[in-house]
Amino acid sequence: MPVMLRLLRSRPNPFTLATRVHGSSTPAPQVIQVHRVKIRRRWFKPRNIIFAGCAYYFCYQIYKSSVFGTLSAWLDEQERQLTKDEREELEEELLEPIFIPLPLTTRLVASEPYKSTDPEWKAFIRVNKNRELVRNIQSGLAELVRKAAAQSPVLVQRCGGDMKLGKYWLDIQYPLRPPPTFVRKGLTLGDDGIYITEEPIDTTTALRIRRALWPSTLTLSLWSFSGALLKQNALKFAQLLGYEPNPAPNPSLQQAMEKVHQKLKNPKPEPDAKAPSSLPSAKTQAADGSSTDSASPVEKRSSNPSPAPGSSTATPGSGVSSPVPIIPTAEGGKPKSARDIYGIKTTREHTSEPWRAFTQKFVQTWRPIPDLPPRGSIYVSGLVEITTSRALITVDVSAFWDPKTEKFDLKNANFRLRTLRMRTQTPMR
Repeated sequence: MPVMLRLLRSRPNPFTLATRVHGSSTPAPQVIQVHRVKIRRRWFKPRNIIFAGCAYYFCYQIYKSSVFGTLSAWLDEQERQLTKDEREELEEELLEPIFIPLPLTTRLVASEPYKSTDPEWKAFIRVNKNRELVRNIQSGLAELVRKAAAQSPVLVQRCGGDMKLGKYWLDIQYPLRPPPTFVRKGLTLGDDGIYITEEPIDTTTALRIRRALWPSTLTLSLWSFSGALLKQNALKFAQLLGYEPNPAPNPSLQQAMEKVHQKLKNPKPEPDAKAPSSLPSAKTQAADGSSTDSASPVEKRSSNPSPAPGSSTATPGSGVSSPVPIIPTAEGGKPKSARDIYGIKTTREHTSEPWRAFTQKFVQTWRPIPDLPPRGSIYVSGLVEITTSRALITVDVSAFWDPKTEKFDLKNANFRLRTLRMRTQTPMR
C-alpha cells in the first residue's frame, strides 16, 4: 500500500499551479551556440627565422652582384678616364661640407653701400662723364618703348600703326647700394661636425618659394569667390521666403522682349501667295441627304493624333499591325561629355557669377614675380611720348641698364600707359 502511494506521488500533477508556472521538467531541446575562435600561429619559430635569413641573404647577394657590381665597374672605368685636374676638382667637391636648408628661415638682407674703391662705383663715374653714352642710353630706352607700343594690337587699332618717337624726359640715377640679397639657415655637415650656418640663395628661387608659401593672390580671389557665392545663396533663400530685393521689371515689356527674341531665334517662313490660304469645307452634303467627308487622306492622317514612339498602328479590316519606325536623332548617337551631366551642368550655372568674381579679382591682384636687377645697374626712369597721325601717347617707363653688358635688363623693365590724347575728338553722343 505505501509503495503504491509513493508511485502515485512521484507523478506530477499537470493541473497544479506550480506545474503551470515552472513548466514541465522535461529537458528543452539543445541550443547550438557558435563561438568564433582566432587561432594564432607562432611566427617566431627557429625554423622560420633560419629560413627567412637564408632567403634574405641569397637575395642580397644576387642584388649586390647584379647592381652594385655593374655600377662599381662603370665607376672604375670612368675614374680611369679622368684627367689630373678633374680628379683634383672632384676631390675638392667631395671635401666641401653638405648644406641642408631649414624651412621657413629665408629672410631679406640689405646689402652694404658702395665704396669709392668698388668697381661698380668706378663704372658709375665713367658713365656719368661720358655725355654721349648717357644720351645713347636715353634714346635706346625711348626706342624700346616705341617698339613695344608698335607691337600692341590695342594701341595700333586705336591710334594707328605709324608710330614715331616724340619727346622724352628720362632721368639717370646711380644707386647708392646694390640690390638686397636673400639668405637662409641650414645644417652644415662637415669634417669637424654639424653646425647651423646661413648661406645666400638665388633671388628668383626665394621669391618663388615665398609666393608658394604665401599665395596672397589666390587667397584674395578665393575670398571674393566665397563672398559672391554666399551672397547669391542668401538672395535665393530670401526669394524663397517671398522677399524681392530688386523690383521686378514691367511684365508687359518683358513679355514683348521675350517674343522678339523668340522670333529672332526661330524665324517663320513666309507663306506663298499662289498657294490657297484655306482648304475647302471638310464636309459636303450628298444627294441623299447624308453628309460625306471630302477631306483628303493626307488631311485625315494629319488630323489624327500621332502615335507614341514604339507603339503600333492598325488599319481597320486588315488585322495586321505595323510598328512605327523610330528615326534616331543625330544628337542621340553622340556620347555625352562630362559637361552634359546634370550635376556638373547645374553646378556650373550656379557658380558662374562667383567664378566671374574670382577671375576678376585674380586679374586685379596678380603680378609677375619681380626679379632684382644685377649688381652695379643704373636706374633710368621718366616719360616717353609717341606720336601717330591720330593720337599722342605718353608712357611712364622705368628700367635698369647694366654697364657690364651695356644693355637694358628687360626682366625688370616696366612700361605703363600714362595718357592717350586723340588729335580729333568727337562727342560721345
